[in-house]
Amino acid sequence: MAQVILDRERNFKLTEETMTRINDKYSSVEAAIEELKQVNLHAFITVVWALLAEDDPELTFEDTARLLYAKTEIMKQVDEAIVVAFTEQIVP
Repeated sequence: MAQVILDRERNFKLTEETMTRINDKYSSVEAAIEELKQVNLHAFITVVWALLAEDDPELTFEDTARLLYAKTEIMKQVDEAIVVAFTEQIVP
């Protein structure tokens, strides 16, 4: 689990449900990662939303976009948290 500070401290959790959310949008996690490598902002927001939604099920894609746009200076922190989340084991 990785933590970021957006509107408050939030946790990035990689779970089976996280993977399902990403697969629903991009057909596979690998496809989403390829989009991230292309600096696709929609993919970035989607992955952040999928990771945050475990900790905050009410959070929407649009809410996530607003959180990220409100604090553009934290993008590096968020990017690093994504890497940490995806290098850890899936949380049951």
